[in-house]
Amino acid sequence: MEEKIFMCKSNIETAYLIVGANGFVGSYMIKNILEKTNKKILALDCDILGKENTDRLEWIKCDVTDQSDIEKVNLKCSEYRDVKVLYLAAYHAPDLVKKFPKKAWNINVTALSSFLNTIDNVECFFYASTEMVYGAGEINRKFSEEDMLEPVNLYGKNKLVAESLVMGYGYNILRFPFLIGPSLNIEKKHFFDIIVENISEGKPIEMFLEHLKTPLDFDTLTNLILKLMENFTPEIPKCINVSGDDVLSKYDIGLMIAKKYKCDEKLIVPISMDSDNKIFSEKRANCTLLDNSLLKKTLGISEIKIGFRRENE
Repeated sequence: MEEKIFMCKSNIETAYLIVGANGFVGSYMIKNILEKTNKKILALDCDILGKENTDRLEWIKCDVTDQSDIEKVNLKCSEYRDVKVLYLAAYHAPDLVKKFPKKAWNINVTALSSFLNTIDNVECFFYASTEMVYGAGEINRKFSEEDMLEPVNLYGKNKLVAESLVMGYGYNILRFPFLIGPSLNIEKKHFFDIIVENISEGKPIEMFLEHLKTPLDFDTLTNLILKLMENFTPEIPKCINVSGDDVLSKYDIGLMIAKKYKCDEKLIVPISMDSDNKIFSEKRANCTLLDNSLLKKTLGISEIKIGFRRENE
């Protein structure tokens, strides 16, 4: 008869496990967990150089494609009663996914499958997916969680396969919109930071006029995720669009940023995303709008505004 060895847990706490914690979303998630809960955080990333541990935050170097790393993480999780997992790790630039499809599959699908099959004592598991699983939409119609999924690029197809793996374990999927906001990591600039730098120096920057989205800023997004995870019950819908109310082009967002920083709005230059532009090598949908009514119903809220739009109003 096989003998089972039971780990002695050092405490009876629930901890957050953030996979891909050093990215834009992960950084904001850590900030909001520390500010709004008393729980500890296990922060996983392949790049933790310069990161310092505190009494509530422990950084763990983890390559999600390395099974031995995942097993070490599982051992660490056994020190807690259970863990709330937010899985953000991904190879997510569509152009790079197209250029390096095997690498993308290994990170986006194979590694996720290993992680799902290894991590125990999970209270809840939320997987970060993308609006790109829906494909091309229409200006006057938002995608609901029940709509047909027809991704137009390989990244969207990777994420669609990943979603099916997560669903197979009975876990939850969050579909993110276009995201923007200042980076909390001085070593990693977001497009938001580049916009601010340019217009603050009087330099123009081009932004798409007809590329329509229902965007959110990182801080608002992670606050919404935190509410879902803090108040988790098995009855929470298995798939939720996490997006803003407003339909905005990237040009609109640029104007909002210029207004926030009191810069000349004429420095935001509208350009057309036509078939002749060579900015992207992989196809992207011009219009992907997400219906967030299920999220608002679940959280009992009436509106979701992008953060710096609220500040400007």
